[in-house]
Amino acid sequence: MAYITTTQLSARLGSTLHARLTDRVNGTTASETVAQQIVDEAVAEANSYLARRYETPVDLTAHPELADILELRVLDLAEYAAWKGSPFVSDPPQRVHQLYAAALSWFENVAAGSFPLPASSPPNSATAEDDGPRYTAREREFTGDELDGL
Repeated sequence: MAYITTTQLSARLGSTLHARLTDRVNGTTASETVAQQIVDEAVAEANSYLARRYETPVDLTAHPELADILELRVLDLAEYAAWKGSPFVSDPPQRVHQLYAAALSWFENVAAGSFPLPASSPPNSATAEDDGPRYTAREREFTGDELDGL
């Protein structure tokens, strides 16, 4: 189950802006294909953060309490991607930059464990385990008793 749909992206942008940002030829007619690509990329970006700590995609039927927050944050990512991908705008508005930065910060905090998601499942893979370097000392050849008096 996806966190957002193209319909939600369209509703957030409004029909005129949605058409402007998804039509890569004329900027007048909304492209469902481009909108779906934007949504898919935003979901993939969100999952890249969530996968550090949780099984992805997060099952929203099992955890409906997460649907609203994930929808909001993934829509922030998608809106930014729509603006950045459009050939008809030079740069997203400051508001969109701020929403995107806040979303990335939120996802980074979730990935770091600072903002744990309620009732989420940890991943089945080894990504939940610390994959840092490990050291095991070998047994000593000489003990303090053997070296006493040297």
